[in-house]
Amino acid sequence: MSNSVIVIGGGPAGLQAAATLGNFGLDVTLVEQHDVLGGAVAQHQYQVLMPDFSSGPALVARLAGAVQNNPHVTVVTSASIGAVEEDQEGFRVQLEGSHPHELQAQAVVLATGFDHFDPRRDGKYGYGLFPDVITGAELEEMFAKGPVRRPSNGEVPQSVAFIYCVGSRDRQVGNTYCSRVCCAVSAKQSIEIREQLPKARISMFYMDVRTYGLWEDTLYWRSQEESGVVYVKGRIAEVTQKAGQPVLKGEDTLVRGPFEWPFDLVVLAAGMEPSQGTRLLSQKFHVDLEPHGFVQQSEPMRNASLTSRPGVFVAGSASGPKAIEDAIAEGDVASLAVMQYLKTKVVV
Repeated sequence: MSNSVIVIGGGPAGLQAAATLGNFGLDVTLVEQHDVLGGAVAQHQYQVLMPDFSSGPALVARLAGAVQNNPHVTVVTSASIGAVEEDQEGFRVQLEGSHPHELQAQAVVLATGFDHFDPRRDGKYGYGLFPDVITGAELEEMFAKGPVRRPSNGEVPQSVAFIYCVGSRDRQVGNTYCSRVCCAVSAKQSIEIREQLPKARISMFYMDVRTYGLWEDTLYWRSQEESGVVYVKGRIAEVTQKAGQPVLKGEDTLVRGPFEWPFDLVVLAAGMEPSQGTRLLSQKFHVDLEPHGFVQQSEPMRNASLTSRPGVFVAGSASGPKAIEDAIAEGDVASLAVMQYLKTKVVV
């Protein structure tokens, strides 16, 4: 059997891993469950990416083109992983979909991405009840389709609120970890809204603002100093509705006073959770998960892509919340780890 690898997941991490492995001359099969490549960037039609405000469609086109034009990479979409068996040659994987067949590979890369937290699980925000309460992913789709409008009546919003840490850092819903990118993405989105709505009141309600490293100036301070976005440190107890407007009820923890503020549009910064694919494939490939349900990195100080199972590697947000730039970098990290692994098996 030739040197062959299965990359599962066609988001930024999986696309980068497949392209790099193909450039090394390995035979790669990239398996994506959806009918398009690009992961969340494509599915939610991200037009502008943080932290550099680069083009989302251009990124997807570049990453997808690198695998579609690579003679060593076979792309299979609208497909899922069935039974998995391991033998002396590697892995035998049953591919399910419109054209079911068996794949054989010596190594596997899990790039199964993440799922957005569903705010319906935390009923205090009114998501699913009040039409003008949306998620950050839905706001991205709104940007792609046209100008920002209130879903309830199609009117231009005069006031917009962002609620941070929805489904993250929350013991009540079971997600005690920080989703890492939500603060920065929300700041980026507030700048985009300001460009469309120069007179709108835009407010951020936060526990802490975590714009890591170099994101502080480009997103956090820029949103305040250039876009006039107001940051309010406080916890939202609930979102109700009055006279057709969502109403935020909570407490400002800096001035120590309760508030009850109506807004035309409320955006929930819903965090990242382990994807269903990550949970399912961890069982099929017998890899350990860390306590929150992401793939456990067995030796992160040695190589971030190593799992508890030899021959099975991980890249991107399958192992925890990641920014897109980090997911792409981990695609390359996984590729190098696969090459090192295969060198111990055969002469490459």
